[in-house]
Amino acid sequence: MKLVLALLTGLMFLTACEMQQDPLKDAPEAVREGRAPEAEKPVQEKPFSKDAMFIDAPMVVNGRVGSPVEFKINGRVMVEGVTFKLSIDNMADFEGATFDEATGAFKWIPKKAVVAGLPSIELPLRITLATDSSPKYPLISVEKKTISLMVVNVYSKPIVQTITGNSTLVTGTTHTMEYTLEDIDALSEGDVSLDVRDCAINSYRDSIAHLVSVRNISKSASTPNKYEGRLEIDLRNADNLSGSYYCFALQAISKHGVKSELYKRDVTIQARPKTTRITMESVPALKIGETAQIAFTIYDSSASGVLRMVSMDNVGAILPGSSLTCKSNYTAKFQLDCSGVITTAGLTAPTADAVYDIKMEVENTLGSQSVKTTHTLRINVKAATP
Repeated sequence: MKLVLALLTGLMFLTACEMQQDPLKDAPEAVREGRAPEAEKPVQEKPFSKDAMFIDAPMVVNGRVGSPVEFKINGRVMVEGVTFKLSIDNMADFEGATFDEATGAFKWIPKKAVVAGLPSIELPLRITLATDSSPKYPLISVEKKTISLMVVNVYSKPIVQTITGNSTLVTGTTHTMEYTLEDIDALSEGDVSLDVRDCAINSYRDSIAHLVSVRNISKSASTPNKYEGRLEIDLRNADNLSGSYYCFALQAISKHGVKSELYKRDVTIQARPKTTRITMESVPALKIGETAQIAFTIYDSSASGVLRMVSMDNVGAILPGSSLTCKSNYTAKFQLDCSGVITTAGLTAPTADAVYDIKMEVENTLGSQSVKTTHTLRINVKAATP
């Protein structure tokens, strides 16, 4: 009897202990403290490359004391959902200047004190593009650019002020740029003329002046003595140009024959990717029941692009038992090496010669440009002979 009582007492003690345990022991901390669980935090992306950030502004701006200097500064971030702000770090160096962050318009009228009696002066304008922090991209990325403002003291000849536009051009296409100039001797557009010139003989860049033309000249509606227009750079037949740096210059000529200083503009030209070629377009004729091993190459004849197989017909579904694979060459990314086995053992003997087509789509990428080519591999099967 004593043993039974002892067992019952121990059981009651254990039960009481269990009833006194914390029911929220294994619950999350927020629940145990009476707080609502936090919303799921967004996954933070890895920092993106600074190559995706651009400040679009002329590298050189020419101006004159007492004459308005106006140009645009724009920014780009090639990442979806990322916003940014543009600012000028040394705005205090340009007394009376304004910069509209919304439109990118910079306006300034240089005063005589800026040049301090010198014939001309060069002033750096320092621009910063900074991304906005977000839950997805919390880190702020910064890109900087410095442009040169060349200010002359006294007007003595026409001044080409700016040439703006994308500095990266692609062969096979036509590009445009905008220019502005000042000519106080001109009364109308007819008094202004422009020449496209080669850069200086000692320039370290090849010239593309022969591919640049002046498309129009118009008088500014808002600023006296200012003229503006458009340049066209025709690279439609320039596939002979290699991907490199090039240059051209613009020179204004007044109605009195006075020439401005050359305004030089550097550009980067990217060769457009070429359509790919294939070393085998057809497989030698096979009879029913025959098998052949094949190997061929798909390549970029310029040896400059990167190839990728976009799609390929299922050769095993067309010719049962056959296989074909294409892989990027380990040392030459402009080449795909293909190999496989073609068999006709699974076919019903045709009563006439037959051709089976295997289509392959290949993408060739060069820089930011790409082109796709569809190749057809023809497999000839001979008719059964009686």
